[in-house]
Amino acid sequence: MATSIGKSLSAALSKAKKELQKEAKQIAAQMERIERILQATTGIGKKGARGGAKKRGGKRRLSAAGRARIAAAQRKRWAKARAAKSGKGRKKK
Repeated sequence: MATSIGKSLSAALSKAKKELQKEAKQIAAQMERIERILQATTGIGKKGARGGAKKRGGKRRLSAAGRARIAAAQRKRWAKARAAKSGKGRKKK
């Protein structure tokens, strides 16, 4: 009796294992199709021989004109803040 239960349990487990392996192969195939679609439409996907997202090399640098525009905008913000502060907090003599 115990051996027949053991054999049927073993057979059931073996069948379940085969079904799970089959599903795993189907899922892997679906994932591969999705990766190909993503790669073709947006350039996003697996990295490797087919490419992948490009990395930007080196440091990002601002031009002198860009730095000057940022500095001028900040000075303007500081001046506006100082003007607002001096107008509200201090009394004129």
